[in-house]
Amino acid sequence: MADKNEPLTVAEMRRRRRAQEALETRVKDTLDVLVVSTHKAATDAAAALNLAQDAADEALALAAKVYGSAKVAAELTGLPLAEVERAVKVVPAKRVKGLHEELQTKAEAKLSSGASRRHGSEPSGNSDDSSTAATPDDNNGAGGASVPGQVSTGPVAAADQSAASVS
Repeated sequence: MADKNEPLTVAEMRRRRRAQEALETRVKDTLDVLVVSTHKAATDAAAALNLAQDAADEALALAAKVYGSAKVAAELTGLPLAEVERAVKVVPAKRVKGLHEELQTKAEAKLSSGASRRHGSEPSGNSDDSSTAATPDDNNGAGGASVPGQVSTGPVAAADQSAASVS
């Protein structure tokens, strides 16, 4: 490298210019990759957000149907009434009906399989006491906050699997 006081040669100036251009090219290539990957991540996140919002709307609409009114569903969930009413308007009634039927089917299956397991595994002398003690747990599981997660499809379906492994 030349001293600061010495004039640069033409060859040194060309070398420095090529090094600067190479650096700029690497920066632009890195920036291109960053922009594309960030845009893809944002698109994927927006799609996941839409799926989650749809599942939340379905759960709120189903809660309003199960509890008989949007006001009761709002009080039980702690959400504003306007949000529950919006969800009820957004989700088609046919979809809510299908979710309600699916919920009923799952609850019936859970009750029938749970009852047979309890009665078959315990001595007959204690079955009356244990079935009475187990009934509130079954009702909490079938009518509690985990119900919307058990019915929904998509990203909330994992809640169904985790709820099944807990019970």
